[in-house]
Amino acid sequence: MRATQAVIDLRALVHNLRALRSLCAPSVEIFGVVKADAYGHGAEAVSRALATEGVRRFAVAIVEEAVALQEAGIPGSILVLGAFRSDDADEIAARGFEAVVSDMAFAERLSDAARASGRTVPIHLKFDTGMGRFGFMPANAVETAQHIMALPGLSAVGAMTHFAASDEAAHVEFTREQLRTLLTIRDQLREAGAAIPLWHAANSAGILGYSEAHLDAVRPGIALYGGVPEYPDPCPVQLKQVMTLKTAVAQIRDLPPGHTVGYGRTFETRRASRFAVLPIGYADGYNRALSNKGEVLIHGRRAPVAGRVSMDATVADVTDIPEARPGDEVVLCGSQGTETISVDDMAAALGTIPHTVMTGITARVPRVTIS
Repeated sequence: MRATQAVIDLRALVHNLRALRSLCAPSVEIFGVVKADAYGHGAEAVSRALATEGVRRFAVAIVEEAVALQEAGIPGSILVLGAFRSDDADEIAARGFEAVVSDMAFAERLSDAARASGRTVPIHLKFDTGMGRFGFMPANAVETAQHIMALPGLSAVGAMTHFAASDEAAHVEFTREQLRTLLTIRDQLREAGAAIPLWHAANSAGILGYSEAHLDAVRPGIALYGGVPEYPDPCPVQLKQVMTLKTAVAQIRDLPPGHTVGYGRTFETRRASRFAVLPIGYADGYNRALSNKGEVLIHGRRAPVAGRVSMDATVADVTDIPEARPGDEVVLCGSQGTETISVDDMAAALGTIPHTVMTGITARVPRVTIS
């Protein structure tokens, strides 16, 4: 196995699930959001760990992810959040998945597929309360829901919305308005005799910062993996980072003053210097934007990235860590000794969000699980 690894601590995952569950009423169902290969952590291993903890519904983005989970034997229901194609409808009906429906044409196609397969497909109606991407508009909610619920082969088991900015303090009132809109739709449907049993809106930030949004179910994603949203601050529970990205020193290089390092000669030594060459690069998901900016941990101390991150290698300045040797463990994201480079730290350095850091670790980096 490569020295470059993503170590997945399933104990931390379980801790995070339990922490999130502690914020919810016992009746609130928790969806395990495992799309994008469980945010880069390995969907099969993560789903098994969540299932052991009682999670019985899993949410994925695309049908192919649902098929992989089903064929891995993951128990429970699988909800496909982003199904749009005719082929998706056929696969959902044939395999018994649940589906989010946000488009009338797809609802009708799914009804046809359900009748052809002899199955009833459980669906979740999605309403656009402000995200502006997918979903039925609130003004036509009752008419739309009644039409879809009358289609043969479909069973409306859930209804949902998607918060646009629940992780941002500047948009607290907008998030609350989204929730009010969804609850108005729920009340209208009940009055019209079109009650739907499972209503859900809260993502990770929604769980942490909006207890009134927990409703019947919640959909934690980034928080399961230890990412801490900007809002609420402070976070009401302690979350543990699940992934540690690490490698090992491949070579130690001694270079004189005035020597450049890496492509484009963007780093030049000002003194006699020592460098650790690391067998990890942007093809592994260690972002090139960390060139001359990132830090790694060696012997529990921070070492700055020197020069540009290349496709397969990164160089760290270990002049001030003289004990560094080939084979030494290097942590790029995670903890070593008393120092930590969190996924949130790395995201901040990149000017992005932790989701992109986690999902950016590529398939050529082995996932090693500990439990």
